[in-house]
Amino acid sequence: MKNANQIIGCCGPDCEKCDARIATITNDNALREKTAALWTKLNGITITPDMVNCTGCRIEGAKTPFCDKLCPVHNCVRENGLDTCADCPQMDGCLTLGQIAGNSPSVLDNLKQLKQNNAPTMTVNGAEYTVIKLLGKGKGGYSYLVTDGTAQYVLKQIHHEPCDYYTFGDKLQSELRDYETLRNLGIPMPRLLAVDTPQERILKEYIAGQTVAEQLQEGRMEPDWLNQVQAMCRLLYPAGLNIDYYPTNFVPWGGTLYYIDYECNGYMEQWDFEHWGAQYWAVQTPERTEEA
Repeated sequence: MKNANQIIGCCGPDCEKCDARIATITNDNALREKTAALWTKLNGITITPDMVNCTGCRIEGAKTPFCDKLCPVHNCVRENGLDTCADCPQMDGCLTLGQIAGNSPSVLDNLKQLKQNNAPTMTVNGAEYTVIKLLGKGKGGYSYLVTDGTAQYVLKQIHHEPCDYYTFGDKLQSELRDYETLRNLGIPMPRLLAVDTPQERILKEYIAGQTVAEQLQEGRMEPDWLNQVQAMCRLLYPAGLNIDYYPTNFVPWGGTLYYIDYECNGYMEQWDFEHWGAQYWAVQTPERTEEA
C-alpha cells in the first residue's frame, strides 16, 4: 500500500527541501543554475541546469537523470516491488542506506515514521488529516504537517502549557485576530483555511521549503530576504506592531518571503527587527553548524 507521505524519498530524504524540487515547482532558473553548479562540484561530473528538474522521487512528474535511472536505492526499491526502504526487511542492515544515513541521519527518522502502520490522524471540523510530522512547538501551540491524501497543510493545535516570558489571553482568538490584522496590512502569510473552535485547531496553507533559520545553518543567505523583512517592517511600524522576527518563522518560496506564524504584538523598539531580530539573521559559522 502506498504511504500517504509521498514527499519522503525512497531512502528517506525530505524531497520538499530539495533545491531541485523547489526549482521545478517554482520554475526558478536561477536556482537550477546554482544547484547544477553545486552538484557538478560535489560529484565531479558535469550537471547542466536542464537536468535539474524533479518533482520528487516518489511523485509523478519530472525526475533528474540520477533519480530516474541511476540511483541504486530507487532501482532496488522498484525491482523489489517496494515503496521505500521502510518496506524492506533488510533495512536495518543495508550498507547502502547506512552510507546515506551517515551523511544525513534524518533519513532514518523519516523511514521509521513511514514504517508505522497506523499513522496518527487529527480532525478539523470533522475532516480527517493524516499527520506526516511535527513541524515545531511554539509558545502557543504545536504545528503539524498533515495531508488529506491530495494536498499538504499545516494543522496548529493550541496548547495551554505555561510560558515564563509571555502572558496569554484566549490563544485561539488571538491567533485569528492577529491573522486578520496582518492580512489587512499586506504581510505575506499562509492562508487560513479552517478553524475548529471546540478543539482549538486551525488549518492553514503549507508554504513548502526550508525556513530561513535552516538555510542560515547551511550557509545560505539571500540579500533579498532582508529587503523583504524590512519591507514588512515599513508596514508594521506605522501600524504600531511587531511580529516575531526569529528566522524560524520565515520561509522563502517562489521569490516571496512568507511570515508563517500569525503572531503580532504592540510595537516596542527593543523587540523590533533592528534592535532584536536582525542579530539572528546571520549565516552560522561552520563550528556552530556542526554542533547543531
